[in-house]
Amino acid sequence: MGARLVDGAEMLFRQIHPDLIQDGEPASSAFRPKEADENMLSVDRSALTTPQGAFDLYTANGFTSAAVYGVSVGEFETNGIACEEDPLVATDQLAANPAHALASFNGYGSNKQKTLAKRIKLAAVARGLLHPKTGESETDEVTE
Repeated sequence: MGARLVDGAEMLFRQIHPDLIQDGEPASSAFRPKEADENMLSVDRSALTTPQGAFDLYTANGFTSAAVYGVSVGEFETNGIACEEDPLVATDQLAANPAHALASFNGYGSNKQKTLAKRIKLAAVARGLLHPKTGESETDEVTE
C-alpha cells in the first residue's frame, strides 16, 4: 500500500472510455472500480502530471480514453474513499507512470460503490471536462 494522499485540493484525473460517455457526460460507472480492479479505482495525480499528460501516457500505453475528468482528494475523502500513491514502473508492455494513484473502495459492497460513484461523478461533471478542452481534438497539431 502506497502513502496516503493528504492534500485535499490535489486533483486526481480519471480516464473515461468512449463507451462510458452518455449524452456528453461520463457514466457514473466510470467512477467506480470494475470487479477485476479489486475495489481500487485507477487515477493520476495532478501534483505529478497534467490532464493532457495523463491522457497521452494512458493512450500511448494502448488504452482508450475519450475524456479526462478530475476529482479532488478531498471529494473522495468526503465520500469515505481514501486515496494513495501507486507509481507504476515500466514493463515490456507499458511505460512507467509515476503519477498513478488509487482511490480505495475497500469495505463497500457493490450497491454502496454505485452510490459513491454517482456522487463522485457529480463532483467531476460540476468541475467539467479537463481534456480535451472544447474545440480540441486528438488530431490537432501545432504547426510552426
